[in-house]
Amino acid sequence: MTARNLCAFRSFLLLTTGSVSLWASLLCSNANATSIHIASQPMAQALEALGRQTGENIVFTPEQVANLKAPAVNGNMTSSEAIKRLLKRTGLRVETVPDGGFIIHPALTVPKKTARKTSTSDRSPKDGINDIEKMFVTGHRKSQSEKRTSNIIMDSVAYDPFENLGGVSSVAQSVIQLPGATGITDGDEPRYVSIRGISPDLNHTTMDGVTIASIGESGSGGTRRVNLQDIPSEMTSRTNVYKSFTAEQDGDAIGGVIDMIPMSAFDHKGLYKYVDAYGIWSSKRGGVGANGLGGYSPHMGEGAKGTFSDTFGKDKEFGIVMSMRYQNRARNTTKNWQSYYYDNMDGASDSTPDSSWNGHVRPSQYSTGEYANDVTNLGGSGKLEWKPTGKNLNVSLMGWSYARWEHSVMDKEDYNLKDMGIGSDSSDIPVNSMYVRRRQNDWHRQNSGIIGHVDWHKDKHSIVLRAGYTMEDYSDYQPYIAARAYPKNLLASYSGYPNQDYMWSQSGLSNPSAAQTSTWNLYNDGSYQTWEKASERIPTVRLDYGWNTDKHDKGFGIMSGFQWRELTLDHDEEQTYYNSKENFSNQMLQTDHVPWLNTYPETFIGPNGYKFPWSTLVADQKKSLYNSGISNYKYRENIFDGYVSMHYAWKNTTLIAGVRADATNYAGWTPQINSAAQTVSSGYTKQPGSYINPLPSFDAVHHFPHDVTVHASYSQSLGRPAPGQIAMAASESCGDNDSGGADCTLTMGNAHLKPRRSHNFDVSVDKWFNRGNGMVSLAFFSKWIKDDIITSRGLYTQNGTNYEVISPMNANSADVMGLEFNVVNRNLHVFSQILDLQANVTWLQGHESYSSGGTTYKYNAMIYQPNFVANGMLTWHIPQIKGALRTTVNYSGKYFTSFGATPGASDGFGNFLTFNLGFWHQIFPGITLKYEVMNLANYQPTYVTGNHLQYADERDNYGRAVYFHVVFN
Repeated sequence: MTARNLCAFRSFLLLTTGSVSLWASLLCSNANATSIHIASQPMAQALEALGRQTGENIVFTPEQVANLKAPAVNGNMTSSEAIKRLLKRTGLRVETVPDGGFIIHPALTVPKKTARKTSTSDRSPKDGINDIEKMFVTGHRKSQSEKRTSNIIMDSVAYDPFENLGGVSSVAQSVIQLPGATGITDGDEPRYVSIRGISPDLNHTTMDGVTIASIGESGSGGTRRVNLQDIPSEMTSRTNVYKSFTAEQDGDAIGGVIDMIPMSAFDHKGLYKYVDAYGIWSSKRGGVGANGLGGYSPHMGEGAKGTFSDTFGKDKEFGIVMSMRYQNRARNTTKNWQSYYYDNMDGASDSTPDSSWNGHVRPSQYSTGEYANDVTNLGGSGKLEWKPTGKNLNVSLMGWSYARWEHSVMDKEDYNLKDMGIGSDSSDIPVNSMYVRRRQNDWHRQNSGIIGHVDWHKDKHSIVLRAGYTMEDYSDYQPYIAARAYPKNLLASYSGYPNQDYMWSQSGLSNPSAAQTSTWNLYNDGSYQTWEKASERIPTVRLDYGWNTDKHDKGFGIMSGFQWRELTLDHDEEQTYYNSKENFSNQMLQTDHVPWLNTYPETFIGPNGYKFPWSTLVADQKKSLYNSGISNYKYRENIFDGYVSMHYAWKNTTLIAGVRADATNYAGWTPQINSAAQTVSSGYTKQPGSYINPLPSFDAVHHFPHDVTVHASYSQSLGRPAPGQIAMAASESCGDNDSGGADCTLTMGNAHLKPRRSHNFDVSVDKWFNRGNGMVSLAFFSKWIKDDIITSRGLYTQNGTNYEVISPMNANSADVMGLEFNVVNRNLHVFSQILDLQANVTWLQGHESYSSGGTTYKYNAMIYQPNFVANGMLTWHIPQIKGALRTTVNYSGKYFTSFGATPGASDGFGNFLTFNLGFWHQIFPGITLKYEVMNLANYQPTYVTGNHLQYADERDNYGRAVYFHVVFN
């Protein structure tokens, strides 16, 4: 056995017995060099050849190397040594990019008659773009280089404060520009991200490899989807999305692994500062002012954000990064809902479609909601780094805390229509009752974390130790007041027929003043108060060891590691319901305000719920105690993961085979409920469970001539049930839930859910051009999922209130496959103009099969899976004004958000298009003005229902938002 093979064998023995330690560094050593063979040729071609042979991204412009000829370079050497030999005697300077890559700069030129020292501005390369954007060029190049050299199918988006549009400039807004990514919206902003048509719950989202805590919408559902809307992009240098999986990654991802890479002080040379102050104008006023409540802005908002980083110490071995942000904006809305009667083949009709539904619908309710909403974001992050010279060591400690407050009021008006019997399509339908509701909310969400990172490497050994503690807290106080009236001989006229884009139009009322002349009364349980709190905590410890697995290393290599992670979630809710039938007519506010898509002025409830004299109402103690008790639950989960991954690399080919062992134990604590007696006993019932799964994977990469790379991968991964899907007993909430149709939602857990298990197949072909600035890529993927978890939805009506019942269940089978096509080209010169371009389209085809009530249903789609996704970005750099014009377009086809207990009761989100425009220019050195228009096309969200999502049951209008920035840099 050779010395090298003996060294590898001894390292492998230590790893497989679980003894990963620093002793491995003493076993063997070898210079971090590679075999270089470059013939004498023009410098541009030589640098491109060096990039291909080393996997390094080398950034230069044709003008810098014009008329230069490179010498021949041959032998075993590092990338740095090779590039220095090529550039010797040229006068060109080379800058090493942290974590890999080089940037070529022109030679320093000092006038002969001037003996002064060259200033920093003299040393800055002039490449024809905005000076303050130059520092972000490296970030874009680094993202492209990481994809180019990755052994995993992945995409990366760099932090760039100019190109990331929207004042809040969240990670969600960045990631949705990547191929296969769909933004799951919260009003007019993306909140979650779906990867390749897979639910956001099935992504694994990390900051520097440490899992991010997430309450989901409120904690009542206990979802795993991470709210990327509240994570600012300026605390990152880039975000990587991994779409194929090896044993070295977290095993609980079916859609993708989203890893946010924190910004480093060593990403920039010297002091970096960026401050942005801006104003906001939102076009949608809604019911602000008309509703009789003060404290809400009809249009205006403001914000400020800033980032600072610097290095210090004798050898600049210390670094510090700090960022902060504040934003307050008006996000007012009008929403229209519609519910249906479903005609059956037996001559009857129902408020929910069953197996005898004949495909015909009639209106059962028309509703309008005006929202006044004030949204505030505030938070900051800090990072301290130590990178001692010559020690191959990088240590950092990072912390952050970001909060979001929403102060909101919903004013909703309902017209409930009588069932005129099957076959009746009369445009004049009797109105059975009218409801007016006011829901107010003080939502507060805070995401925080602290992460320690130690990265050490020597020769062929590397050890990365990460430990973190992330948390998210949520609270809400919600007063809710509702009144109803029974008008006499009132007819409502409707026109049209609903489809996936439009609903019936309200044409007129036989008595336009019915709301003003009717008697309004409170009704039992129609008014209540809710106090809700939830918190999630995730401590994580992760250790990874690698030998001979760097991108330059050849031959056999091995990675091994261990991770422990614990998740705890507590949800507590208190509700007080009131019994009261008092006459409320003198508390109603009659206005001349006509909402969007409506014909007649809206009637509002006058009282402010925060100041309402609740003590004057009689509380329903039994219902209050019951609904409070059934909503509370606790959940705890411990995950123990270990993996071994073996690499073998030739000059152009790398093979990776490994297995990850995922062991999980969990327990849910649910209330002790007597449903018949409507009582909840003290204490909880513990429902434990556990599972262990080996997750094998195999990955192959080959680099063909002409910068063509082919990836092929097979892996197995998990999709864990959400905490609330297992532990939550039941929860009732009334009011708008942004899913359309229902007044109240009943959500129930299922302690018998199994984790999903997915077989993932991936193939991609990447072609690089334009000196590494351009790429065209085609990827195919297929996922076969066993025990997929779906959300089953049922509907019923009681006392004029539409109820939606939601519960999770395991499906029989599910699969999705698709094609991703992506084109990227930065620094593209067209007619003397500099353009950055990216366009991608994704086609998806899925299937889902599940059983309900002894019947098996099949769908040609999975939940959150559109058939088509397209994203496009174009930046036109304009050197004459030191600025640029930027456009982004995102389109997603309609997709299911839940499957019905019968197919007709399914609901989803309609086709959606966003078109954003940004423009910036420098007015003075260090000062730039930036203008943005969000949702320029004024395309608004639509929610849909039906077995083919053929009917719209909610249409929203958020208007447009305009931002005006003053940037100091």
